[in-house]
Parts: sequence; C-alpha cells; structure tokens
Amino acid sequence: MHVLGIDIGGTKIAAGVVSSSGELLSFLNQPTPTVHNSEQLYEAIVALANNAIVNAQLTQPIMAVGAGCGGPMLFEKGLFSPFLIPAWRDFPLLARLKESFGMRVQVDNDAKAFALGETLFGAGRGGNCVLGMVVSTGIGGGLVVNGRLFDGANRNGGHIGHTPVFTKGPRCHCGSRGCLTAYASGTALAERARRAIRRGLKSSLSQLPLLEITGARINEAALRGDTLSLKLIRDTAFALARGISSAAVILDLDRVVLGGGLTLMGDLLFEPLIIELERRTRLSFLEKLEVRRAALGEKAGVIGAAALCLQTGVNLD
Repeated sequence: MHVLGIDIGGTKIAAGVVSSSGELLSFLNQPTPTVHNSEQLYEAIVALANNAIVNAQLTQPIMAVGAGCGGPMLFEKGLFSPFLIPAWRDFPLLARLKESFGMRVQVDNDAKAFALGETLFGAGRGGNCVLGMVVSTGIGGGLVVNGRLFDGANRNGGHIGHTPVFTKGPRCHCGSRGCLTAYASGTALAERARRAIRRGLKSSLSQLPLLEITGARINEAALRGDTLSLKLIRDTAFALARGISSAAVILDLDRVVLGGGLTLMGDLLFEPLIIELERRTRLSFLEKLEVRRAALGEKAGVIGAAALCLQTGVNLD
C-alpha cells in the first residue's frame, strides 16, 4: 500500500509517496509561497503533491492521502488557520484534498504528524510515551502513546509550543505571553538577537542588516565563538528544557524527539538543553527519559503525514 504524505509549514511545503513500511519512494519540497490568496497556496501544494506521485514511478495506485499542517485547526471539519500562514483562515483542507485526489484523506497538525512518523519509523521507535517536537519557525509538538497519537479533548494533544516558560516573556502570536514558541523558536531567537543588537551589545551579528539575522546566521556566529550568539542559543536551550521538563513530569515521558531547523545547531543546542533538563527532572520515574535528535530529517513531516492514514497504529496495511 502506498500513501501520499503532504507536509505544510510556514517555511516550507513538502510531499512524497510512502510505503507501508515507512520507505520514502519520492520526496519534493519548496519554500512555502508567500501569497495572500488561499487558492494560490493550495494549488502550489497540489502541484507539488502530483509531481511527487509522478516521481515515485508507481506500479500500484495511491490508496490514501495524509496531510499535516500548522494550526490552530477545527479537526472535525478539517479547517485550518495556521498562525504562520496568513493566507489560510478556516481553510477547508480536508474537503479540498478529498475533492482533488478522490480518495481517503486524513489531516492533522503537522507537529503531531512529525511525532507519529518519528515514533513509528525514526528516533522515537521503541518509546512508550514519546513527545515529538518541531523547533523551527515556530514550535509544535505531538504525543504518541503506545504507538498511537494522543489527541486530547480537542485533537491538539502535545501542543507544547504554547506552554508558558517565562511569566514576563515576549508576547506570543496566540495572544498569551511567555510561550515557549515566543522565546525559543527560530523566529523568536532571531528577534532576541535583533533586540540585543539594538541595545548596543557587541557581536559579529551587528555587521549584518537586522532583517538578515536568522537562526542559521546566529549558529554560524556561535561556531566562530561569538559571545552573544552562544548566550542566545544557551538561553534557547534552557527554555526548551523548561517546557520539556514540565511535559515529562505531567505525562511520564520516556522519550523526547527533537527536529526542525534549530536542531541543526547540534551540540551547541543539545548539550546545554540536556544539562538543564537533567537538573530539572529529579523524580525517579524520569531516570530513563531520553532526548534524541530526529532521525528522519526534513522528510519526517511527510512520512508522518502518510502515517496519519494508519488504521492500526502499527502498519499501513
């Protein structure tokens, strides 16, 4: 059985064909079009998906379509209003995909899809209670318990990005203050760097136009020993540890899988994160808690989106 997976994010969109064993038979991605027209964005997604089907060179037809997209969403109606995609407000993604492809469709939050894909086929495999986190333009999460997504009352279970980690932190686009995503996402990291430069703090980043300061540039500067960049990344790691430790205690996690663009910082991010997490998780039942880097890379969202079509939580058959 082959499933089409579609991953829709604020930075990029991706599509691919996935087998029942999690093998990726084709994969395409591109930057998310910066358009204000909802139909233009949807047409770009469908075109990318159709090209992924062609590239897979299948001898058997696609049997289902799974799509992960940023939220918020009204799950039962399949309506999406992603914070980071202004062109879509109550966009009927479920209905439109059924109309375009004429087959069974499953839609869910993109971070939940990531968590499911990594649990079934990646770094979360073998975990009993797995929190998957995407640390990128924003921060999203999903919870997988015994191989099945935990949805919660409104199908938003595991949405750790809006956990408050600082009482007087920056305002979040959700309307609250001090959310993890408002402090530790790639967008927030870059904004904290810009504010520091405006205040006159010394850094090699000050040589860049403010709008060119990104997470990647901060990482490059940190690798060269830039003091401000190292501190910004360390503070990001501490914020992530705060959010993860809260979730770990409440949910009795045994595995956390981190993916997304900021995790490309590697040990600069992970070493202070793990040290701070160990300091905060002192309860005996958390002694076996593991933090792992995502194994599926940029393809995790597509594989996870396809895995949304699972009928048993174990395979796609």
